Amino acid sequence: PSFPFWVLLPVGAILAGFFGVLLGAPTLRLRGDYLAIVTLGFGEIVPIVFNNVPYFFGPVGISSLPPGDLGPISFSNPSFPAPFYYLALGIVVLIILAVLSLRGSSLGRAWVAIREDETAAASSGVNLVRTKLLAFGLGATVGGIGGVMNAAFTTSITPKDFSFNISITI
Repeated sequence: PSFPFWVLLPVGAILAGFFGVLLGAPTLRLRGDYLAIVTLGFGEIVPIVFNNVPYFFGPVGISSLPPGDLGPISFSNPSFPAPFYYLALGIVVLIILAVLSLRGSSLGRAWVAIREDETAAASSGVNLVRTKLLAFGLGATVGGIGGVMNAAFTTSITPKDFSFNISITI
């Protein structure tokens, strides 16, 4: 089945946020390097699962995705990538504005308090579990938006697209 890009964008963001919360829940007690190691470990597990589950077509992945478009303008044309660039630029600007508005909010101040000292943040009334899970979920949501943009531009997704080398590069 093919779905319009504008339907897949929020669906991909919501699904990624949901799985970000699922990943974040068991790792809440980890800090620093251990959290990074577990996150990279999950990043290695996911492509292996998608490579071996027949429902996701294994190493072939999902190809022939419908190209994204802006009405009559297709932004999956590699010879003319300007529409995709402007769409991606607009989405990045919106995400930056959302993050800047979060910075001054009570949630942003709670994140700063947790970053500086978890014990002091907890004693001042910050719900550590909820706040950390929101951080995981919002981070994954932004990643999901990037994933939908990637899929719309390349029109295919394979497990090779998510290798360890790409994680390290990013």
